[in-house]
Amino acid sequence: MELWKEKYSSKIVDAKEAVSHLKNGDRVYLGSLCSEPGMIIDALRSSHLDDIEIIQFMHGRRAESLTKAQPTRFRMKSFFIGGDLAEPSVSDYVPLYHSQIPGFFRNRRIPIDVAIVQVSSPDRFGRFSLGLSVDVTLAALESARVVIAQVNPRIPRTRGDTVIVGDRIDFIVVAEDDLFEFSQDVFSDSASVIGRYCAELVEDGAILQFGFAGAPRGLTNHLKDRRNLGVHSEIYTDGFMELTEAGVITNETKKLYRGKSLATCCIGSSKLYDFIHDNDLVELYPSDMILRPGFIGLNDRVTAINLAVEIDLRGQIRQGRSAANYIKGSGGDRDFMRGANLSNGGRSIICLRSISPESGKSSLVPAFEPRSAVLMNTGEANFIVTEYGTAYLGGKSIRERALAIIEIAHPDHRDHLMEEARKLGYVGKNQFPFRTVSHELRERVRMDRTFKGDLVGRVRVIKPTDESMMRDLFYHLSERAVYFRYFGRRKSMPHDNLQKYVNLRDEDGLSIVVTIGPREDRRIIAEARYMFEKDNPFPEVAFMVDEKYHGRGIATFLLNYLTEIAQERGVPGFKADVLVSNLPMQDIFNRVPYVTEKTADIGILSYKWRFDQLKKPENTDTHGSVPVIPSGDDN
Repeated sequence: MELWKEKYSSKIVDAKEAVSHLKNGDRVYLGSLCSEPGMIIDALRSSHLDDIEIIQFMHGRRAESLTKAQPTRFRMKSFFIGGDLAEPSVSDYVPLYHSQIPGFFRNRRIPIDVAIVQVSSPDRFGRFSLGLSVDVTLAALESARVVIAQVNPRIPRTRGDTVIVGDRIDFIVVAEDDLFEFSQDVFSDSASVIGRYCAELVEDGAILQFGFAGAPRGLTNHLKDRRNLGVHSEIYTDGFMELTEAGVITNETKKLYRGKSLATCCIGSSKLYDFIHDNDLVELYPSDMILRPGFIGLNDRVTAINLAVEIDLRGQIRQGRSAANYIKGSGGDRDFMRGANLSNGGRSIICLRSISPESGKSSLVPAFEPRSAVLMNTGEANFIVTEYGTAYLGGKSIRERALAIIEIAHPDHRDHLMEEARKLGYVGKNQFPFRTVSHELRERVRMDRTFKGDLVGRVRVIKPTDESMMRDLFYHLSERAVYFRYFGRRKSMPHDNLQKYVNLRDEDGLSIVVTIGPREDRRIIAEARYMFEKDNPFPEVAFMVDEKYHGRGIATFLLNYLTEIAQERGVPGFKADVLVSNLPMQDIFNRVPYVTEKTADIGILSYKWRFDQLKKPENTDTHGSVPVIPSGDDN
């Protein structure tokens, strides 16, 4: 018999004998979730041990049952907890970054006497694999005076820094046990929408991090058309497996560990556990390596997507429930947010539902309640996503942040949030009341469009937070262009005027903008609108296009698009006033496919047309069922 097999056999004991080597007052580390040593925990329950401190990174079902059933004998200390265990009488919560925990084990600031873990069957060299959970477990093994391992044949053998030599284990309990599987819930409509918005922030070649719960899982359905994505994450999930099998995740753009998906642990389905068994494409490493922000930031385009429970109007983030006795750790979220911000082209994203599914209250709040666990500060997440859109906070003032967050809140709560923002001094007393069109109209308008010269623009409804970009557009215009648009020599665009300009509701009309550039540096290059006047069913239409982008068909497209949407909304037609000297705009209106009434008065041409009065068919182009303006050399 090989020497390692002799040693292996000599260490095999039953669970009862294994726990007999513990003594009262020991601090005992237990593997978490998928790596929870269930048979040994059951033996602890039936033992005579007393005053045992249980240390788990993320509490598992069996350990939770143990500490709740016998709280005077077993007390939980955890870094990521919730529910009844968050009661101080039941559990202690340790607020550390995930990346910090191994160091606290090794220097014994959090001492561990006994480590009880679950491992795979030995390989032909007598080495075991930590399988699904390396995270803080490796440091716990290195720090403990006694190591007890439950050898479970169902644990997959994984690659990376997962190997444990037999000499490091003192007692072995061989017991086959079911592995924890995370249930794959059906996505809600809001989670799917949030996933779609998050996916828009993921570029080809990005390095992904996201978790296994809530909206981020809905993200994978919207990433199937991306190319050469990579994985550097706290948890390897079914979503990453699916994208790898689809050829979307290749890890080819990584600067370090090229071709490899990196994580600290794996949580998901039995299919996932089969997938990572002896799979060279996935490697697991300790959390003090994987979650170190400086290490994360060495790759380009790291895109970290994580969940929150509440966000205040300054952009602070809370990941625990509203009840004062409920605390939930951030795991590695904060490490990855910081790492993404260090990455060249990185993006830090937080997503949440606008309404709490538990309380029915707004998840976007003026300020947090006392005792709330603030886990991320104002500069750590640059993007906030709800089912009502995406708010970019990077480099924004408190006023701009508050407006951006109000904009993605549930419509029923926006007026209250604006009122509270005024009281808190986040916005000025003269801040214009928050007005925006319905979510349905915003979704109807939203599209990407390629104009002449391969110019790709995002077409969408104007928003209250567009004030700064509309200001920039105004000052990009020449005096001549300003004169044509405003019929006068306007030298400035004051804040009060812009507030009114960008705050519109459905009943006011519709304003559409064309934006270009990356999300962090978007600019508006064109704006078109039709505005209703009192007692006049024919709204007035007007345009503004940055002169640098004239000649690309933007104005023609915008008029066609406004016409299409106006007809859907029951608008009978348009009117427009144009200066006699503004020949390009006259050319556009002269080409409308409708019978046009045209009058002149003191240097101004007035146009009016009805959508139900078409010109002769030979002069009319169509797009679907809606007539369109023929293309021309316009702005």
